[in-house]
Amino acid sequence: MPLRVPFAFRARSEQFITPSLMKSSNTLRHTKERVQVISRHMSASAHSMSAAKPPLDNHMSDMVQLLKNGTSRTILLNRPKALNAVNTQMILDFNRLLEETIVSPNCATVIIRGEGRALCSGGDVMAVVDKANEKDYDERNYATTFFDKELQMNYVLGKYSELSEKKGRTKYLISFMDGITMGGGVGLSANAPFRVVTERTMYAMPEVSIGHFPDAGIAYPFSRLDGNTGMYLGLTGNRLSGADTYLLGLATHYIPSNLLDDVAQRIGALSIDSVNSGQVVNDILDEYTSDPFSSDAVNGAQLLNETVFLGDRRVAIDFCFGLESLEQIISSLKDLKENNTSSYTLKELAKRGIDTVSPEVQRFAQSTLDTLELRSPRSLYVTFRELHRASKMTLTEVLHENIHICTVFSDLSLGRDFYTGVKHALTKDPKTGKRWTGRPAWNPESLEKVDQAKLEKLCFNGPQAAHDAGLQLQIPKLDIPEVSNTREYRKKRDAELRGQGPLHWNPSYNVWALPSEAECAALYEGSHPAAGSYVMEPHELIDAMARHKKHKPTLHLKMIDWLRRRAALQKK
Repeated sequence: MPLRVPFAFRARSEQFITPSLMKSSNTLRHTKERVQVISRHMSASAHSMSAAKPPLDNHMSDMVQLLKNGTSRTILLNRPKALNAVNTQMILDFNRLLEETIVSPNCATVIIRGEGRALCSGGDVMAVVDKANEKDYDERNYATTFFDKELQMNYVLGKYSELSEKKGRTKYLISFMDGITMGGGVGLSANAPFRVVTERTMYAMPEVSIGHFPDAGIAYPFSRLDGNTGMYLGLTGNRLSGADTYLLGLATHYIPSNLLDDVAQRIGALSIDSVNSGQVVNDILDEYTSDPFSSDAVNGAQLLNETVFLGDRRVAIDFCFGLESLEQIISSLKDLKENNTSSYTLKELAKRGIDTVSPEVQRFAQSTLDTLELRSPRSLYVTFRELHRASKMTLTEVLHENIHICTVFSDLSLGRDFYTGVKHALTKDPKTGKRWTGRPAWNPESLEKVDQAKLEKLCFNGPQAAHDAGLQLQIPKLDIPEVSNTREYRKKRDAELRGQGPLHWNPSYNVWALPSEAECAALYEGSHPAAGSYVMEPHELIDAMARHKKHKPTLHLKMIDWLRRRAALQKK
């Protein structure tokens, strides 16, 4: 069981600050100063995104455009009527522009943006399943082309700084997740070093709702989220606000939408030589970042009240979604819904600080059960296994496994849930002329009927085992580095996965986000660079981390919640 357990929060986080934690005055002072800075920026920002667009250079297509702004480049997805959903040609164009910026001597940063209401609402999965449903074998094989190109793009996005460094200058990607960011849109952003959300962000990886699984390398960051929040997100496909995306570390900064043009201009105004580290970019983003949960923020109290990633609901997520099987997860949620006081679930939660299950937690359990019931059972099983495996894999390894599983799901001779789910989500019932509602006709219809042994052979035991189990389509070979078996590679890989501290914190991963609980645990244990020579008191831990993270907004709130859950577990 994970060692992370939450406490209930009220509308204002300050109400939970104990006298010792009040000593963290520097954190609060810096928060007030940051609010003043943002207020000045907001009062000075009178122009809209469209008015502030930098001039286009001459390398552009209609739907993917390269915009030039000083030393910065913006790759703009420009298909607003389709919420910037990407097709294969758009991915090819995007890849070409990425490669162009990597070798450009006059480019220091690249910003990814979307025109209109979305960064990107996902991939053109309708075209994929239509190809997969063709009678001709060659046409069916073409269904995997989209995933092949997408995953190669995901590799370049995840390794962009490293690849550009090999060309002579380290460059930095910044994704503006302003608006709808779903599926492939998450893939565009998830492994970039800087990921900005706003009050307009709607973030989701809902692949299980269309009979697929979280691809695009998403299992890599999801499996590294605090506690079992990544498993919860992967299995439910639930939507996140920008505030929750930032709190979880899926975004590195929360910036009001109307300030993004100012941010882009500031970054573009940097000289080439001044962008000599990620810290330079981070410092600019930090200037504009605010705390979405603050009582002074618009809807701050509401966001704090609604988040399931703090308080008792977070305790429930960590326990239930940390269990060893999908059946156990569902059983534990039923125990919570029914407040079954004699159950193993409630006895374990009592050890984690929940002596009484609140109506709020019961409603959360009911809602989560209802959501899981709507998802494809086959997708749930594969997602569950993939997220467990990804925690022990590198990004490159995850991407190689992704193309394998994408091929299995695209082979409709093995099961038609992907086709069924996409048609249910994106077409209309011819009888009513309205969108389909309810549960798609999944096959198998329940977890009990899922052939887990066959799915293991198809998805997780290599190409030969998959073909022996009935896979007909050919698995594309990604044009990215192969997984090496050299001693040097294994040593580097093992060090990355081993990490530091009791929760295996990797100091080089997700550097610019709020501190993960693994990082907090490393600080408490003493293996963090900000650790002292003695065991710190709670307020000292918060102050040390705040200094290390330059007083990042929401840090105080997140660490208080972590400390309270930790104390509850130790007390029991």
